[in-house]
Amino acid sequence: GDPGAYDEQCLALDRFVWEHQDFLVLVAAGNDGADTNPPGNGIDSMSVTSPGTAKNCLTVGASENNRPGQFGDETYGEWWPGDFPTDPFHSDPMTDSPDDVVAFSSRGPCASGRRKPDLIAPGTFVLSTRSSQIPANNFAWGAFPPAKDDYMYMGGTSMATPLVAGCAAVVRQYLRQTANIDEPSAALLKTTLIHSSVFLPYRFAQPGSSGRADDEQGWGRLDLQRVLNPQPPTKVLFFDETAGLQTGEMREFAIEISDGSVPLRITLGYNDFPGEDLVNNVNLIANDPNGNFFVGNDLVGAGAPDSDNNVEGILVENPATGNWSIRVVASNIPEGPQSVALVVSGGGAKLI
Repeated sequence: GDPGAYDEQCLALDRFVWEHQDFLVLVAAGNDGADTNPPGNGIDSMSVTSPGTAKNCLTVGASENNRPGQFGDETYGEWWPGDFPTDPFHSDPMTDSPDDVVAFSSRGPCASGRRKPDLIAPGTFVLSTRSSQIPANNFAWGAFPPAKDDYMYMGGTSMATPLVAGCAAVVRQYLRQTANIDEPSAALLKTTLIHSSVFLPYRFAQPGSSGRADDEQGWGRLDLQRVLNPQPPTKVLFFDETAGLQTGEMREFAIEISDGSVPLRITLGYNDFPGEDLVNNVNLIANDPNGNFFVGNDLVGAGAPDSDNNVEGILVENPATGNWSIRVVASNIPEGPQSVALVVSGGGAKLI
């Protein structure tokens, strides 16, 4: 597909999820990342392709695996010299830094400006099953000596994506059995996975990365423990507002934060009506006990709402303790009603 483009595949995907609100689709971002424009200037932007450019899927990029002893000599430049002709990527090993985004992992943004990928997961030298039908001498990225016939190493965003798909199944089970949400929406699954992600201190991040979300790693590397088994005093709250909002309507949640040493994180997600640009615009706003306000996706502190993305996040590193107001505002809903999902985590967070 054309880099960044929104095509018929994307339209079909967004339409299907809009019509089947509980069906989460995961898509690999692609393996078209390269340092060629010009070489030595960082990984080129906008290489993610359809259907990863759809709005209602969870698009998965790749982080490096941590296998330096096994594959420490395998470098990007050795394997793909045309894509990584110069350092730092040419001589960079593919398994030496789990906090690095894989060099070939496709980057955003989409042509419309939307952020993709949504998150990343390990995607280099992942141990996987080996088909009995492939040639006897084919071991993909590398053989697995203890069981060469049954397993082999493979890589790419298409290896990172099934790891996240397994996590999505665990999230759905947790929401049903522990959070008592009988029929969790795809938006809640996607929002929960994004909420769990840890933004990585990527050594080769493009200038201008906010340090909270960008078009190389999205919201960061998946870490389910942060939402399914958080360290005390962190508490996590889940909201699946399936009744839907119309233009001008709002849902307000009153949250008490009792421990300001834990960052307050708020993530909003929803399945938007099909179309390249955002059709239904829902905004996230939070007010602390002192009257200060925070806006979703305001990564530079400008106070401006986001009208491009159907995932919005707020992160407050040292939140004031006391009662917070979180508002989900339906700014413009031409194709309503619009259901939404919200995940909140913080020190002793509880609904009041």
